[in-house]
Amino acid sequence: MAVAGQTQGFVLSLETQRALRFWRGSRVEMDPALLPEGVRPINLSLGHPAFITPEHIRERAKRAIDEGHTHYERNLELKKAIAAKLDRENGVWIDDPADGIVMAPGAHAILYQLMKAYVVPGDEVIMGDPGSYYYSNTEVNGGTPVPVPLSRDRAFTLDPAEVARRITPRTKMLCITSPDAPTGTVWRRDDLEALARLARDHDLLVVSDELYEYINFGEVPHVSIASLPGMGERTITVNGFSKGWAMTGWRIGYAAGTPEIMAPVAAINNLNLISVNSISQWAALETLEGPQDFLAESVEVYRQRMQILMDLLAEIDGVEGRVPDGTYYCWTDVSRRVDSVKEFSRFAWAGFGLRVLPGSDFGPAGEGYLRLSCSPEPDDIREGVQRFTRALDEYPPNRP
Repeated sequence: MAVAGQTQGFVLSLETQRALRFWRGSRVEMDPALLPEGVRPINLSLGHPAFITPEHIRERAKRAIDEGHTHYERNLELKKAIAAKLDRENGVWIDDPADGIVMAPGAHAILYQLMKAYVVPGDEVIMGDPGSYYYSNTEVNGGTPVPVPLSRDRAFTLDPAEVARRITPRTKMLCITSPDAPTGTVWRRDDLEALARLARDHDLLVVSDELYEYINFGEVPHVSIASLPGMGERTITVNGFSKGWAMTGWRIGYAAGTPEIMAPVAAINNLNLISVNSISQWAALETLEGPQDFLAESVEVYRQRMQILMDLLAEIDGVEGRVPDGTYYCWTDVSRRVDSVKEFSRFAWAGFGLRVLPGSDFGPAGEGYLRLSCSPEPDDIREGVQRFTRALDEYPPNRP
């Protein structure tokens, strides 16, 4: 019989035990057996884009197959194009693309690998709460997560003063995400400049996840912290093609920095895979060299769908949706109607066939919030909010 730290009698590593704990407790299980009979499920928690990958990118992938790109490949042409993009669009200079850029099957994979490369027991890693995968990746590798609550008053960005109070001699890393999932915040330059000063003063490594960069509604310009003075040599910029180019299924992402800072990440990456999917590499190259119209067109669609979602949420008593700066997520405050967002999410699924994502999945500060997505079709957004309203009205703690 399996006990803690064992599976079928086999002893598991501490890293695996930690990973299993996160895996088992990280998400609300949406068991199909619980779905009401005859009800078509509606998913307002979608984390993937509303579109299929643009045709010119799909065609480039087909050509790659026909041209025989079906073996292991380390596509230096793609790395050079990524470096050119970072220089042109982000003000981030990668002197040596061959060694300064590491490719992986998605940004999640590269985040795991860079945390494994740098985090050791005793290290402290500062991050926002709610946040993404920094917390679990830190703890899985034996480090100590140091979450900083993100408040509505500061538009859900890290308060540099709060970060400064949490820095100790054991602090190794500062992690940021902009545009942010789940809150939809694009971080302001002045906050990034203040955080950059802290990183320089305390000799911290900075990890900046910028995967949603292109889904920006234009109110707050995107700034890469690596572009700020003295930050290029201490920042790992994580990005990819999944969100902006609707390529989640292609599984291709990257991290960029100096060759020195990227060498440990490349070493871990090399142990895990020989090369990234060769076809995906050529598809990714097309996003950088081909037509760019899709980016603005897709953001306009998200803008329209987000407006539909926001207008509908505004009609619900006790619910407040935050207009995001970017991403396709609405960080929705339901604290006046719901005592446990995880329990409510289960209730909405089992009772109404509606999938919503509890904010508590992103950290303790996410309690009282749901991450709702405008990625579904408009009719599904409307139907989903109708079910959401009924679920709130019938949620057990609110019954007389």
